[in-house]
Amino acid sequence: MNLMGELRRRRVFGTVALYIVAAWVAIQVASLAFPALDIADRAIRYVWLAAILGFPVAVLFAWRFQITSEGIVKTPPASAGEQAANEPLAPRDYLLLAGLALMVVVIFVRAMQDIRTIDDIAGFSAFGREIHPNSIAVLPLDNLTGDAGQAFLVDGIHESMTSTLSGLSGFRVKSRTSTASYRDSELKLTEIAHELGVATVVTGSVLRDGETVRVNVQLIDAATDEHIWTDSYERDLRDLLALQSEVARSIAREVSIELTPAEQRRLRQTRQVDPEVYETYLKGMFFVKQLNPESIMQGMQYLQETIAIDPGEPLAYAGLALGFNTIGHGVSAHDAFPKAIAAAEKALELDELSGEAWAALAEAQLYYEWDWQKAERTFQRAMQLSPSLDHTYAHYAYLLLLLGREEEAIEISEKARDLSPVDPLWAGFTAWIYLLNEDRWEDAVVTAEECLMFASTLDLCRYTLGQVYSARGDFDAAIEIHEQIPVEDPFRNWALGISYGLAGRHDQAQSVIDAMAINATPRDQLHIAFAYAAMDDIENALAWMNVAYESRADWLPWIVYEHAYGGALKEIREHPGFRAIVQQLDIPAAQD
Repeated sequence: MNLMGELRRRRVFGTVALYIVAAWVAIQVASLAFPALDIADRAIRYVWLAAILGFPVAVLFAWRFQITSEGIVKTPPASAGEQAANEPLAPRDYLLLAGLALMVVVIFVRAMQDIRTIDDIAGFSAFGREIHPNSIAVLPLDNLTGDAGQAFLVDGIHESMTSTLSGLSGFRVKSRTSTASYRDSELKLTEIAHELGVATVVTGSVLRDGETVRVNVQLIDAATDEHIWTDSYERDLRDLLALQSEVARSIAREVSIELTPAEQRRLRQTRQVDPEVYETYLKGMFFVKQLNPESIMQGMQYLQETIAIDPGEPLAYAGLALGFNTIGHGVSAHDAFPKAIAAAEKALELDELSGEAWAALAEAQLYYEWDWQKAERTFQRAMQLSPSLDHTYAHYAYLLLLLGREEEAIEISEKARDLSPVDPLWAGFTAWIYLLNEDRWEDAVVTAEECLMFASTLDLCRYTLGQVYSARGDFDAAIEIHEQIPVEDPFRNWALGISYGLAGRHDQAQSVIDAMAINATPRDQLHIAFAYAAMDDIENALAWMNVAYESRADWLPWIVYEHAYGGALKEIREHPGFRAIVQQLDIPAAQD
């Protein structure tokens, strides 16, 4: 009772009440102001923390001091009587006030630092891209099986979790290609999230015991490295698809994502898989996605085995379509794209909702069938079903160029980079799009150099960067860059034939042409045409361009752009033979 009376006498209750009201007002103001100032909503926690830490400071001040018309004075002791005058401050009181003031400043400054830090992480990625609050990345899962040979299973679960989450419209999911690069990374999780540009991160591990698989999953706040949610799932191998749907529902619930009725149905309507079929399929995709010729062929064999075991497995056909497209873009068989189309159509016959199959079909329609309107419809369906497939956006951007929608092409190409910000391939793709517009050549140089920063050995970067210099007329710089491409890489001849020709070094250009003409692939045929065009040898250029047309060379349609391929085609563009080829292609961008 004496304590309560003393608290009332010293007006502590009144001060506490005022402090609570002031803190509540500050929190409400922050809640309204943070969105307007583009500060992450989660930063409000630091305003709460500052208010809580400031509470004991307010109580101590109220116990010791009073604020009067004469300023701050010391509260007299109870023994002095109720009529006693407030005491003047002694030196030690000034020290105490200074200490209290310092505490307030420290609390305020620390709160502002934390808010600024979380805003930096939640607001923009390491590459200057704005971070969406519902952006998420599934990092590579840890293999706890004790068997490196089970990497295909761990990788497959990782990809399936990414794909399942990406099918939910409320999420912005980073591509598997991008997150896979962080396997065994020594970076802190917050640093990885900052590079990827995500607000939340999923980590986990896989343990297998016979036909039983145990998956541990954690959902982590990327800005604070705090665990939002963790759970463990143990299922029979045949129920892996149901497991991944359950994980997706749990994550959506934890980050307050509202699923549409269609999404809820899709997550409920999972099927069991045959363990042997699914394992063989996962092995196939594990090798196909390593993107080197030997691994692709090994992966395709596994996928063919999958179909031999179960001809009705749509996943295997979609995987084959991806593999055939990859081969079609390479230096080998020109019949790969038709095989990709057949495999994708079979996959869709078995599962009309396979975004991967739609994406593979769209790619083949663009680069082989040259059916621009049909390809656009197919691309849009693929993006609707699988919004996190970065390569879908990258290739769709190239279709948009042919449709004459250049600004939209840049936006979509940047979308691919946003989904996979650390993948150099999409930086190379985007740089080549910038090359086509004279006003964006500086952007082309910067983006190509970013591509080289990510992967100094990716020769698409040098191919494109040199072509920017060729288009500018700086042929010596173009040749210097192109000569850095390894001798065994086909990109070297493709690049140097053009840059030597434009520089007037015709003997060297002819030597490159002669090398490409030996067992020439469709892309070789096309670049022989470009090299001849660069030397103003119109007759040979058109002859080889017609050969490339008959071979359905995948890079041919973009000849409609004046600055494409380093500007090699400037002098040939008005020739009737060239215009006849463009007319056969029936490209909307050429009709504007």
